[in-house]
Amino acid sequence: MSRRRPGCIADSSMALSFAVGILIAMLQILGYGFRLSPDSSLPTNSKYLNHFSVDLHHKLINLTREIQFVQQQIKDNPNPTLSTSEIIKKKKNNKTDIAHGTPELTDTRRHFLEIESLESVKIRENEPKVLILTTSKRSTTRMQAADMVDNFLSRHSIYQIHQPEPSSDKDPLIWTLELLPHPELEVYRALDRLQHDQASGNCAANGQSKYWCSGWHADLWYAARGSLNLALTNNRPLSLVFPDVCKESHKKFVKAWHYAADACEAKDLSCYFLNYTSCPRPEKFDKSKEMFDLKRTIPDKFESLFSNHHALKGKSTVKLWDVHNAAPGEFYNFLLYMYLTRMRYWVRQEVMKRVEEFKLKEPCAVMHVRQNDIALHDNWRRFYYPLSAYIGEAKDAIDAMGIKTIFLMTDSGDVIDETKKHPEFEWRWMEKHRFRRNEKINFENQFPSGSPKEESIALLTLFHLASECRLFIGGVSGFGTLAYRYMCLLHTKNVWDCPPHRVVDQHKAYTGMHDNPDPRHNKSSEHFGKKAVKYSGYTETDKEGVPYPEEVKGSPEHKQMQNHKKEEAKRQK
Repeated sequence: MSRRRPGCIADSSMALSFAVGILIAMLQILGYGFRLSPDSSLPTNSKYLNHFSVDLHHKLINLTREIQFVQQQIKDNPNPTLSTSEIIKKKKNNKTDIAHGTPELTDTRRHFLEIESLESVKIRENEPKVLILTTSKRSTTRMQAADMVDNFLSRHSIYQIHQPEPSSDKDPLIWTLELLPHPELEVYRALDRLQHDQASGNCAANGQSKYWCSGWHADLWYAARGSLNLALTNNRPLSLVFPDVCKESHKKFVKAWHYAADACEAKDLSCYFLNYTSCPRPEKFDKSKEMFDLKRTIPDKFESLFSNHHALKGKSTVKLWDVHNAAPGEFYNFLLYMYLTRMRYWVRQEVMKRVEEFKLKEPCAVMHVRQNDIALHDNWRRFYYPLSAYIGEAKDAIDAMGIKTIFLMTDSGDVIDETKKHPEFEWRWMEKHRFRRNEKINFENQFPSGSPKEESIALLTLFHLASECRLFIGGVSGFGTLAYRYMCLLHTKNVWDCPPHRVVDQHKAYTGMHDNPDPRHNKSSEHFGKKAVKYSGYTETDKEGVPYPEEVKGSPEHKQMQNHKKEEAKRQK
């Protein structure tokens, strides 16, 4: 037998790569084009067409697997005389073939898994970089397959969906998963082992934290930063538990997280998001097991991964209301929030559909204007400012970046009306019911539509739309800072790449607890309409001339205001 010429292995590999490409293209045509536009010469019975294309689809998948396996073996095989048929024979005799759904994965190449076998698969060592999940069973529906994939992803947060998912019953049931990059991988690997492996061994030993039942930011950001971070630090799994009544002002939310009260039977995070633990939710909160601490430190086991990361090291600290940490700390904390909010298949599909239908033009700016209930907060009343104050604050950045489109996020119908005064911009907002200033509402009444489920999907859509823009404009709000964090994570492919921001500082109207008549009709809430305010070039006529407490020299409010101005001047410097 003559010696194989140099380059033959590479040539065979290139030919096989080309063949794989052709087969994948054929698969896409058959899976996506054929089913949507069947040949008129074929029988028109949809059931027949579906089975016909499914059969071809699976034959192509199997053939593609064989070619990819041979291609990899040719690259790795030290014996150049081993024939292709011998390689395939060797594959078929290999009892640890991952294509048949073996539970333990032991190398880092691309692997195929049968969707129906996912329940028994647990990946904890030598994670493959790419997983392709598919099915050979005609009886498996898209929603059944999606549920099985979701359950797998719940226990394997180290993987993210890499390609578009099947979105209709005509699409082939294929999911492509990709291993997360560093340092997310290390954090999520630890969470998988803590919240699923360790937790399921003794659920009664888990620590507990209550659902906050406040706003979206407070509920989920503090659950992540205050409790999940402590779970990782102390190596003790976490379970979230309902309070007896979610909100005193909304006593109908009993034994429920108010954002999920009408979303599913569980009425908790699992309605929208993948399971953060393998343990069932405890029925009653046990104070002795409480885990909550708002320290913003990164656990020692992860600290160097983030502080020494080449893309995070030396990044300036963003000065935004609830953003206090340098880039490594903010990135780490937001990863914990994202772990709790990994969307289920039906939510992913709905949010993606709404984002695509919205067609937001770039370059754009996000403007978050919260009014209505901010004057009702007992110990954090904030002043209203009109739309022109936000525009004035950001004018330099808007002009410099050539922005003409502003994506407006607001809880107020009155703010929507104000956009008519500024026709120089193309204003975009999501159509939904919003309260107006003359309506009687409670603090943190988040459901003007009457449906917590609809409002929650709208919020998730808002966050993902915001991430498409390049400038953030807002006030003092946890929701606004959360939207900004989405922009830092998603608006470019770089690691924690935060865009420019401009913030109207809605400083406190009063401090401490006090009587709370509806202050939208008193001097604290109608601040911008009743006093002369100079704020970033914006001036409003004094309508009543009544001095505010902070204007009276020597008053506690005046001292507080002076201190605030000094701090702001120091920060700006």
